[in-house]
Amino acid sequence: MESESRRLPEGELYPQGYDGVTARLVMLQSGINVRIVEAGPPTGHAVVMVPGWGCGAWIFHEIIPHLGRSGFHAIAVELKGHGLSDKPDDPHEYTVDSMRDHLGQILDALGLERAALIGHSMGAAIAVELTTAAPHRISGLVVAAPVGFAGVRGMGLFRFITPRFALPILQLLATRFLIRAILSMVYGSIRRASKTDVEEFYWPTRLPGFVRSLRYLLHEFDWAQPFPHLSIPVMTVFGSEDILSPSSDAGRYGGDPEIVVEGAGHVLFEEAPEILNEAIARFLSDRVYISSQDE
Repeated sequence: MESESRRLPEGELYPQGYDGVTARLVMLQSGINVRIVEAGPPTGHAVVMVPGWGCGAWIFHEIIPHLGRSGFHAIAVELKGHGLSDKPDDPHEYTVDSMRDHLGQILDALGLERAALIGHSMGAAIAVELTTAAPHRISGLVVAAPVGFAGVRGMGLFRFITPRFALPILQLLATRFLIRAILSMVYGSIRRASKTDVEEFYWPTRLPGFVRSLRYLLHEFDWAQPFPHLSIPVMTVFGSEDILSPSSDAGRYGGDPEIVVEGAGHVLFEEAPEILNEAIARFLSDRVYISSQDE
């Protein structure tokens, strides 16, 4: 793995250097190219991981190989506007409906008639939207630190200070210092962001259209949707120190199991892999994909 003291050239972003984890671009029906990172047997049960606002596949770098070793086909997607995927310059591409349909097109492009979803932060909202629209395609759902159902504190201010004409300034502000400051706020007390974490979050900000796409999402995405009733197995995961998705909101999602990780913040999959990796693999095996002989 990459040394924590090393700054990453763009060509060495995750999963470069990680054995058994590969990346490729997939073209969707819309013509948008999406980068996916995957591990595990292609014939294994599909588990699609959906990152949140500003995040790429790196957010799942601890759980991807674990699920792969557990026999699942683990697939982390980098949504349009994020990571090394295409970043269309159209605000309508970043509404809830468009992001939901985008995720559905990703499943289509991967040839997945049915899959389990793991959604983190905004990705949880998108995963829930697709589950509601196409329940026959989703076998189970992990909702981790969900953002998009209870509103976001200060969203009115965030929108006010990010007008379209401010884009050049916003691009200049996207520095390693800012990334480090944001991560220090969203991590809990059990683990702090490493230098490699900072680099993995920083490099995509250098790509044309990245900051613009995040701004579109701030303004076009509906961050206060009602959480629907879901008839599939749902697991919910929260950090006790999450300032974006408070664990006190856990009851509104009806997860079974419901896990609250003490001392964790918003970046759960990095902060507590020793707790979540096995728990999620067990949920997928026991509740979602029972056992091959019983199917």
